[in-house]
Amino acid sequence: MGTPVTDTTVRLETLKADIREVLRAVDEEAARLATRIETVLPRHRASALNLAHYIGLRKRDVRRMQLDLAALGLSSLGRSEGHVRNTLCQLAAWLGAAGDATASGKVEHEFDWAKAEALLHENTRHLFGPQPAGRHVYIMVTAPDNAEATAPWADEILKAGTDVLRINGAHETPAAWAATVSLFRSRAAALRRGVRIFVDMPGPKLRGEIRGLYTGVLHLPRKKDRLGRTLMPTQLLLVARHAGPAQIPVPREWLARLRPGDVISLTDAGGRERKLLVGGAAPEGVRAECGRSLYLTSGIALEWRRKGRLRAKGAIGRLPREAKDVLLSPGDEFLLNATGRSKSRKVPAIACPEPELLAAVRLGDRVILDDGKVAAIVASRSTEGLLCRVLSALKSPTRVRSGKGLAFPDSPVARGALGPQDEVALRFALEHADGVEVSFVNSGRDVALVARRLRSAGRPEFGMVLKLETREAMRNLPEILFEALRYDAVGIMIARGDLAVELSFERLAEMQEELLWFGEACHLPVIWATQVLDTLAHTGVPTRAEVTDAAMSMRAECVMLNRGPHIGAAVRTLADIICKMEAHQYKKRSLYRPLALAAGAKPEGNAPERKR
Repeated sequence: MGTPVTDTTVRLETLKADIREVLRAVDEEAARLATRIETVLPRHRASALNLAHYIGLRKRDVRRMQLDLAALGLSSLGRSEGHVRNTLCQLAAWLGAAGDATASGKVEHEFDWAKAEALLHENTRHLFGPQPAGRHVYIMVTAPDNAEATAPWADEILKAGTDVLRINGAHETPAAWAATVSLFRSRAAALRRGVRIFVDMPGPKLRGEIRGLYTGVLHLPRKKDRLGRTLMPTQLLLVARHAGPAQIPVPREWLARLRPGDVISLTDAGGRERKLLVGGAAPEGVRAECGRSLYLTSGIALEWRRKGRLRAKGAIGRLPREAKDVLLSPGDEFLLNATGRSKSRKVPAIACPEPELLAAVRLGDRVILDDGKVAAIVASRSTEGLLCRVLSALKSPTRVRSGKGLAFPDSPVARGALGPQDEVALRFALEHADGVEVSFVNSGRDVALVARRLRSAGRPEFGMVLKLETREAMRNLPEILFEALRYDAVGIMIARGDLAVELSFERLAEMQEELLWFGEACHLPVIWATQVLDTLAHTGVPTRAEVTDAAMSMRAECVMLNRGPHIGAAVRTLADIICKMEAHQYKKRSLYRPLALAAGAKPEGNAPERKR
């Protein structure tokens, strides 16, 4: 009498056939990419093979098979990124689908979960240094300007849990970077903290230029409470030459003669009468205060009085001029061209620093300003340039300043890999840092170019992080990863800011997940970057959404924070979130630690009896 056919029997037979088919597909993909696999470093050979297997798996739609496997209590392949073929062979063994070789348990030679985890951790430590105490996720912090990089700043972020410092090569100079690096390393040594330092190569990012300058305006506000009441007078410094915030340049000969209690009268740029009460001397000048806020420009008349008697007349010295900006709202138009000039006063112009690229921009293509704050579309083309119409803006109006990002996500704009700023940052990194971050990686050629430079400098193990932030990088991701595996200490960064601009905010969520999966597939550490706890770093109070985002970030090997006045609090909060979440989850795996919520549960019907 035959075995009755049941739904479970049919499902098992179907799954056996499906597993055989998927195994065949991943082996075929590995054979197709055999030449690529052979070119990687020997220590990355197993990772390259697994990456090929993962590519073969993800070329297929296996969702139905996953649901059927889960219904039988088997692995649904949802956590197999790091050991694809081993998982398939294990499933084949359970289902009896692969004959004696697999069903008898001979799968121990495969690259299994334990080996994959060990290799990922080894590659992570190789890039970022020893694992932090109490957590497996590293914390990277972007250094502020050198003037703000003080010993208290370094001590605070080191004690809070910073493991890696990032120097942004797009700002300041090598001398300023060197001073920051020296300070940070000395404070880390004093606190007995092992740290790594990476230098971000700016890459070929376009930055729109708004030509011309405004007259400099110095705004000195009062400090108020939340009800608008003045808490203290406006504090300022009288100096001979303006060199910082809250400094008013006055005639040089006044400074040695001013006495506490003297009064300087003026009419500010808004036509309001103001009086400055002189205080004591300071190292850079003379302290003063005003009971009201002030708007000041160069040349405003000053009158110096002592006990009501006029001592001298003068004028405010030179204030730095400010770059012009543009206010844009939905429906507004602006011109994009080489000169930054427009014939119409009603249509502002923005200069493209590489105007030859504009020939590749087509009608209807999007133009993104300031990392997504303004999105426009090319409406027409003329000899004057590209006329763009604003589709959306962060707020109405949005102020766009000179030097902000300019992107063409729909246009086939080709850019070079290394520019003059990149060369400067790379030379500095090789002398002072532990690695570089390569911006706007678009292809395997970009990876190979930087890798050759590092090898030629005699630093084949120098750290290299590949920033994935363009549409082109997503198209060429397998090529980029195989090329990365030809290098030793390497990782990838999900640069979510530029990636959102290139792909749209709607696609960012799925893309960051896919990049996490591909990073695990080739056992390379991933950095989760852009606006993590950004509100907390700038205001001292986080939003609910960014706390959730920080909790999700711990699935990467490293999380990057930008700078801000409350960066110490942001690092502490992130470290705390990571430590708590690691008790519940590692990568995509839920971990079941005892829950207080479960401990408080009472059996049904166990309520105390009421007294009669």
